[in-house]
Amino acid sequence: MTTESPEPQRSRFRRWTDDLVNPRASDELAAALAKQRETIPMLWLLGKTGAGKSSVIQRLTGDTRASIGNGFEPCTRSADAYDHPADAPVMRFLDTRGLGETGYEPDADLAVCRGRSHALLILTRVDDSSQVDLLSALSPLAREQQLPALHVHTALHALESTEARQRAIAFNREQIRDALGRDIPQVEIDFLPEGDPDPDTGLEELRNAILDLVPALQDALYASDARNAEHAAFLANRREVLGYATAAAAVDALPAIGIVGVPTVQGKLLHALAARYQYPWDRRVAQEFLAVLGSAFLYRYGLSFLGRELAKFIPVYGQSAGAAAAAGISFASTYALGRTACLYLYRRSTGATADRASLQNAFKEAFREQRIKDEPR
Repeated sequence: MTTESPEPQRSRFRRWTDDLVNPRASDELAAALAKQRETIPMLWLLGKTGAGKSSVIQRLTGDTRASIGNGFEPCTRSADAYDHPADAPVMRFLDTRGLGETGYEPDADLAVCRGRSHALLILTRVDDSSQVDLLSALSPLAREQQLPALHVHTALHALESTEARQRAIAFNREQIRDALGRDIPQVEIDFLPEGDPDPDTGLEELRNAILDLVPALQDALYASDARNAEHAAFLANRREVLGYATAAAAVDALPAIGIVGVPTVQGKLLHALAARYQYPWDRRVAQEFLAVLGSAFLYRYGLSFLGRELAKFIPVYGQSAGAAAAAGISFASTYALGRTACLYLYRRSTGATADRASLQNAFKEAFREQRIKDEPR
């Protein structure tokens, strides 16, 4: 059996760091990301112009861009999709152009949206009883009993009288029920400008109703909360990670010392982080951490480490540019190792799985973050 000749050390190091700093475009990766986006829950917001669709998206996502313009991407000629969060979405809002606008024929858009949605949010203002266009759009959905729906009554402040408001809510509810041929859950909301004593009336009820509406969305939101909690835990320990990364860079600035000193600093960092997460760090845990990261991944990192140490012995170059480059890479590598260890320790301490893909992605992203900061402007 023939084996491929070893690639030159410096060439392999350059290719590895190039991929970290500037990931190569890949049709396969793009296809995988697109497929992932297709599986996230899609919430279709349907209502007349002024019913409050953008306000609902603002309050649910915390994204104040929604007028929204920015953040939306066209889904059809007259409907937009909004991913939240944008980079790693756990939900997608589908905002159809306001029904009843002059010159707008919604049939084609509605047909596309029906086929792509996991749940429907129907919005009606309490001071608007004329819902002919909305009812016409809902009629085809009467045959699609499997699409979960939620009726959201908006603009409660538009009717000061409690009695008048309740009559309007009951009337609109009856109209929507008749159009769909079934009863659906309902919530009442009133979103007012900041500074009002109660600017978010019904927001928590709306969130809970959506979670009850689409179980898949509930799972996704819980997963998002878990990521946020892990990131918050890392931020609490980031100062310590930066301190050890700075120490590793200082040690690596001199020839020979870095070969022994940098791994020692990194080992101390891992012990310190384990104490922070109140998780025991011994040989068994350390070996498991390294095993999850993967031997091939660590081998590539090891080659880069040895390569930069040897470069420091090159006359002139090694005492200047080579040493500076080595120190910069040691800083980034130590920071990335600390970030990855934080993710591993958090997941282990909470009983979650620490999988290889997540740890390697955390390392690469943290390494790239620090190396980009070092690039000359």
